[in-house]
Amino acid sequence: MATNKVVSRMAGQKKYTFQREKRRVPFGRGLTVEQAQSGLGGHEGGALGAADKCIRCSFGNIPVIEEVVWTIPLPLTSSEAISVFGETVNLLSGSSSVPGVASIDSTFLINGILQTDIFAQGIGVHVFCEPMSFSTIGNAFAAPAQDVATPPSPDVFTSNDIANGALGTTVTTETFGPAVFEFGNPTWRAGWNFINAYMFLWKTNQRELVMNELAADVSYFGSFADAAAAGTSEVAIIEFVAAVNAAYRSKGSATIFLPVSFRRVGSVTTDGPGSGVGNGNRGLFHPTRDFDLAPVTWGGLRWQGYGCRGQMFRPIESPCFIERGIPIGMLFQSQDAVHQALMLEALTIDNDPFGTNVSPDENLLVTTATGTAVMLEQTLDATPAYAPQVVNVSRQTFKGGILKIGIKIKGWELPGGWKAWCSENILNMVGPEAAVRN
Repeated sequence: MATNKVVSRMAGQKKYTFQREKRRVPFGRGLTVEQAQSGLGGHEGGALGAADKCIRCSFGNIPVIEEVVWTIPLPLTSSEAISVFGETVNLLSGSSSVPGVASIDSTFLINGILQTDIFAQGIGVHVFCEPMSFSTIGNAFAAPAQDVATPPSPDVFTSNDIANGALGTTVTTETFGPAVFEFGNPTWRAGWNFINAYMFLWKTNQRELVMNELAADVSYFGSFADAAAAGTSEVAIIEFVAAVNAAYRSKGSATIFLPVSFRRVGSVTTDGPGSGVGNGNRGLFHPTRDFDLAPVTWGGLRWQGYGCRGQMFRPIESPCFIERGIPIGMLFQSQDAVHQALMLEALTIDNDPFGTNVSPDENLLVTTATGTAVMLEQTLDATPAYAPQVVNVSRQTFKGGILKIGIKIKGWELPGGWKAWCSENILNMVGPEAAVRN
């Protein structure tokens, strides 16, 4: 290749200009049959390499990704969860509205049907969850229909405290109870149980079964647990509590979550009126902001499916030709009732099948003095006394976070003109024997 150097002088300085001789390399239709068969024209691998590059390249060097992704904010009502995650889950259905699914992002004009033929070389079952996970304690309070004074929310309280008015007149055993707040954790539990509860089926034409594998074996979890990405810190919980309470109200929840604002330091016995178990015994509290921040873990499950070889797509050993206008036929089929039940429990607002308030065991009475163990507490009076105390050991769980589930197809588009040309010229490019071998 010839190279010419031109030297010019400007203001006492040399300016070098390099001009490179242009060389045209035949490609695609510009490649003759002789060049393809002999490996000339800059195409390594001879005929097969040239044909492979032509087919893979289409009109550009970048493969396309067709996808459908569901965005599911937690929690779901029981009816929404059962409707969406029943015996089959079909992300590629033509429906543009699915109960409990806030957003359906799709590259299809008609969901699940291609407009252009695709030479597919990989499929992806992707599960993405909240990148952060944290938990904190608090209390559940009956959701007010109008503005009311915010009741104190202690870290712990007893039956005496409520019965003797330590938490105010608006707080009763019917309107107030201990609760826990989970953000992010339920999405990871739901996602992990989902891929272990369902088989991933791919049927084409009428009865051709291309793939029938456990979703866990072909799925890809967002790799938030990489060493460079995982970590711990603290997060202010108030904005997450506000968002979750709004979501719970939209689902018709009878209660909202109150973060802890008081700590219990003990109890005293008053001489005023009281009808509690402890004869006027009531808790002594001090205000706190210790629970404004919660420790948070950044990270979660890494890629799951060994069929993906650690990549975002499960390679298709023999590239598959997917025709336009025909439903693709990818869906999830339930195969493990245990994982399916655990997934529903993590998704639902009432922790189905446990109910809104979760008890350690179905046969434990947790709210009455006669059914719960009574412990003695030494009071903080000038003359200490021993007061019997009873606490509620059931908990209401509040959940938050986003779960994303997607199906993706990676390959090269074959528009009408390109597909027709490849069909007509592939034999001339590679020869009959090579075409048979390939």
